[in-house]
Amino acid sequence: MSQSIKQIKNRIRSVESSKKVTSAMQMISVAKLNRMESRLFGFRPYALKMESFVRNLAALPQVRSLEYFRGDRGDKSITLCVVTSDSGLCGMYNQNVLRAADEFIESRGAENVKLLLVGQRGLKYFKSRSVKIINSYVGLNAKFSPQACARITDELNGLFLDAEAGSVYAAYTYFENSIAQKVSVERLLSIEPKTIKPTEYIAEPDLKSIMAELLPRYLLAKVELVMLESFTSEHAARTMSMKTATDNAKELLGGLVLLRNKLRQAGITQDILEITSSVEALKG
Repeated sequence: MSQSIKQIKNRIRSVESSKKVTSAMQMISVAKLNRMESRLFGFRPYALKMESFVRNLAALPQVRSLEYFRGDRGDKSITLCVVTSDSGLCGMYNQNVLRAADEFIESRGAENVKLLLVGQRGLKYFKSRSVKIINSYVGLNAKFSPQACARITDELNGLFLDAEAGSVYAAYTYFENSIAQKVSVERLLSIEPKTIKPTEYIAEPDLKSIMAELLPRYLLAKVELVMLESFTSEHAARTMSMKTATDNAKELLGGLVLLRNKLRQAGITQDILEITSSVEALKG
């Protein structure tokens, strides 16, 4: 069905307005991504080094009696921390995390898994499913909060030490770069030894006391890293989503402008033909 020039102009104005919005959101997401990426890259080496150190120590007989190293208590009473976003417009970011969480729950049995949710999207998704939700943390809006990380860490730590959780896992998105992000389901507790032949350490007053102080800090570092990875990935996904939307708007706008110009040209041609026909009729 043919369209009038007025209708096409209205569509052009609508697309231009949408393009301005998506372009502005893209710029905001880029700025947030740069800030979060800088924070992540500054923190990641520290967290990974601490993890390597703790997992090396986990193989030492002096610390194997600590609760953190005693291994999983079977497949029952698993706590899964799922990190999603509070808002949308970030492509497949949430769907990928939720799919990985669903697969994990299915493999372990829904009756054996309890959820600790970070993000409104995850809470909305799992509310209608037959999995118990322990607690939820919403309203962070991909802003890193040390206070929220501390509360999440304390809750996970308490669940594990009180034997309410036999093991603790996290489903989140690992940030590789601004284009590629990878969903990961990682075990946080108990801590697996990195090697069967650990390096010997000299510790004062004793290694067991030091580890008792160090391990809660290690868990906090792991939770902070999970949040930083997830929030950086969310900003990257939203940046790409808004860029795609802006590019699509530009392409659509170009087609509409071309169509408008063709209709204008057709109208002008029609007017010329009518004038020519009138002149010829007057001559005859």
